[in-house]
Amino acid sequence: MRFLRLSGWLGLVVLSLVAAGCGSGSSKKKNYPVTVARFMMESSTSEVGSLIRLPVSGSTISVLPKTYFTEYDILKCEVVDNELGKCLYFQFTEQAARDLYRLTASNQGRRLITTVNGTAIGAVRFDRPISQGFVITYVEAPGEDLALMAKNIGLTSDDARKEAAKKF
Repeated sequence: MRFLRLSGWLGLVVLSLVAAGCGSGSSKKKNYPVTVARFMMESSTSEVGSLIRLPVSGSTISVLPKTYFTEYDILKCEVVDNELGKCLYFQFTEQAARDLYRLTASNQGRRLITTVNGTAIGAVRFDRPISQGFVITYVEAPGEDLALMAKNIGLTSDDARKEAAKKF
C-alpha cells in the first residue's frame, strides 16, 4: 500500500516537471528586443495603396497592402559600408530568393520598402531583376544604431524560423 502511495506521488512529481518543461519553450523570454523587418512593394499609379512616410527625408510612398517578405524569409542581416555610406544587407532564404527574383523581374522601376516594427526605414528601387538572393538598402536611421538593429533583426528572424520549424 505504501508503495502505491509513493509511486502515485512520484508520478505526480514527474508529470508536473514534464508539464513545466513543455510550457517553458513557448514562453521563453527573449534576451533582446524583438525587431521585425518586413518588406512591402511600392504600388503603381493604377493600384490602390496606403501611404507611408520615411522618417528622415519625409518621402511618402504608396505601398501595396501585402507584405512580400517577412522575418521568416531573412537568413542574415548585417551592416555593410560602401562608397555611399552604411546600409543594411538582407540575405533571404532559398524560397524567398526565388520570390525576390520573380518580384524584381516583373516590377522594375518600383521600390521595395523596408519596415522595422511597422515603421518604414528605407527603400530600394529595382532597375534589374535581383538573382543573388539579397537586398542592400540604405536606411533612414543613425549609423551608430544600425549594428544593434541588424543584430536584433537577425536574432528575431532566426528565432521566428526555429519556432515555425517546430510547428511543422
